[in-house]
Amino acid sequence: VSALRTVWMVAGREVRTRMMTKANIISMAVMLAVIVVAAVVGGYFLSRDDDAPALTVAVTDSTAALGDGLRAGAAGQQTEVDVVTMTRDAAEAALAGDTDDELDAFLDGDPTAPTVLVAGAADPQLLALVTTATQSFVLAQQVSDLGGDPAAVGQAMATATPTVETLAAADGNPGFDGPTYGIAMAMLSVLLFSLIGSGTLIAMGVVEEKTSRVVEILLATIKPTQLLAGKILGVGLYGLFQVVVLGGAMAVAASAIGLLDGLEINVGASLAMMVVWFLLGYALFALLFGGLAALVSRQEDIGTVTTPLMLMLLIPFYVTMFLVPNDPDGTAVRILSQVPFFAPFMMPVREAFGGLAAWELPLAVAIAVVTIPLLVWVAARIYQRGVLHTGGRMKLGEALRG
Repeated sequence: VSALRTVWMVAGREVRTRMMTKANIISMAVMLAVIVVAAVVGGYFLSRDDDAPALTVAVTDSTAALGDGLRAGAAGQQTEVDVVTMTRDAAEAALAGDTDDELDAFLDGDPTAPTVLVAGAADPQLLALVTTATQSFVLAQQVSDLGGDPAAVGQAMATATPTVETLAAADGNPGFDGPTYGIAMAMLSVLLFSLIGSGTLIAMGVVEEKTSRVVEILLATIKPTQLLAGKILGVGLYGLFQVVVLGGAMAVAASAIGLLDGLEINVGASLAMMVVWFLLGYALFALLFGGLAALVSRQEDIGTVTTPLMLMLLIPFYVTMFLVPNDPDGTAVRILSQVPFFAPFMMPVREAFGGLAAWELPLAVAIAVVTIPLLVWVAARIYQRGVLHTGGRMKLGEALRG
């Protein structure tokens, strides 16, 4: 049997024993359910303002002139106002709930100083609309009395808006973008937990095989490097499946609730970038998880080797979370983005914020690819010498020296 075929056989075994277990299937279903529920809840809260009922205001013949001003003011506040004509008696009956007509307020009297009749406490938004409509009516009346054209004045006032310039725009720094930050952090979280989950599965699998002595049977027929490579490949396929499914589900959910509307972020490109950096990040960290786990012989001791690796994952995660959104093209960010253990976290987020220069991505990928063979040599050396070691924990220096 060829070495490649052996590796694929081990990988298939890992997929069947790790990916197809009831616990993993349930956990994946729970995570997908959480995403769906979050999308439904988020869509409800985001659409509450859009689904707000229109205000209904009744006017008399004397205050009917305020109707256009009420509608214009409501449009400016992204709401709706239905203006109807009623007598005072009919309006009082509607406000008291004696009829089926729904009414929020009744305007009566002089349009320059109308009386607002409501059932209870006045709605501040409604009062603001009436005030604006009254002031617009008075202004138009005064302009007309002075011989001017109210329509021309209204048009001039509508176009009299300031132009905003910011130093951030002038410097080419777009500043903090909340929605983009949310999308980037969601992808970053999927990447982190996929790497942690995959690395933990590899470490636990290595120690489990040592504890049960299964590894001795396996190594009687295949080489240690083939066993480690197959284990990393199999768990990696499951990790990639998680990234694609969860990342795609989050993108679909965000699109369904309208969270992506108006965003400049290219979700498809960002997901592709996340997949690429998951593969590179997984290769970097999985080798360390698999190799270092061979140093211990009991599940109780696995934390002594995985804790430093967890810190190697969490430190870049939190540095990316707090540093990149505030200064995606700063000097410190540019330098750290080229470090192999930081690049899988920083590069997807920087790409989402548009802070990448054309040369940075190829350079970071090249550095990561060059680093992987070195880690393959280190992990293979540690695994070969530690996987058959029993008893207490084997020291790292002893494993490297042989």
